[in-house]
Amino acid sequence: MPVLQQYESVLGIATTIVAIAGVAVMGRWATGAMAEQLTSGHHSIPPEELDRIAKKYSYWAARRAEASVPHMDVEACEREAKRLYEVTKYRR
Repeated sequence: MPVLQQYESVLGIATTIVAIAGVAVMGRWATGAMAEQLTSGHHSIPPEELDRIAKKYSYWAARRAEASVPHMDVEACEREAKRLYEVTKYRR
């Protein structure tokens, strides 16, 4: 029994180190997945349509409208961008 008591603290430290390393690996994986999603250039409407809407109203209004309309609904995105552009124009 005395041998087990001597290794108990070493086993506790080793378990803690393994757990911390596991959490670090999982955090690195999650961070990499999020960074890949952010840099992949995901758009809910085609990029050429977004550029057309941005030239017509503004880049801010186009991106804001893109975020608030259903996926691939270009007409709704254009209506929302127009509304946002006019609201900001008349409030100045």
